Amino acid sequence: MTQNNQYYTFYFKLAYTCQSKIYFVRPNITISQFIDDIKLRARGDFDLTDNEDIEIVITGQYDNINGRDPELAPAIQPSNMLLSQFYQNTHMNTSFYIRKISNNININIPINNDNENRFDLSVPRLRNQYVGYENV
Repeated sequence: MTQNNQYYTFYFKLAYTCQSKIYFVRPNITISQFIDDIKLRARGDFDLTDNEDIEIVITGQYDNINGRDPELAPAIQPSNMLLSQFYQNTHMNTSFYIRKISNNININIPINNDNENRFDLSVPRLRNQYVGYENV
């Protein structure tokens, strides 16, 4: 699925929707640059709000750590590895989900035992940074 040797062509689908896009990506960028580039493009193409960020998930992971739903599979992690090294000859068979994540976490705190009286609080989500581990 390549346009020519200078670009990879990847299909992206917004998780749990019918919205999709095709992006041309240079193979000589790092995985971290790839993630940042797709996040920038997806913001406008998928009408993301300021309170939404995205994760990029490789499609087809039906049996993953989060269950049988491939759209819940773990997101790809930033890396200094080049996209061309990561995908080599498999880029033609690779597509991705774009999964929305909210920048806020809503906490619903009951004021008393009555379900009608609640205090809703929205707090910023703290992002986990990817940390590489070495064998010790």
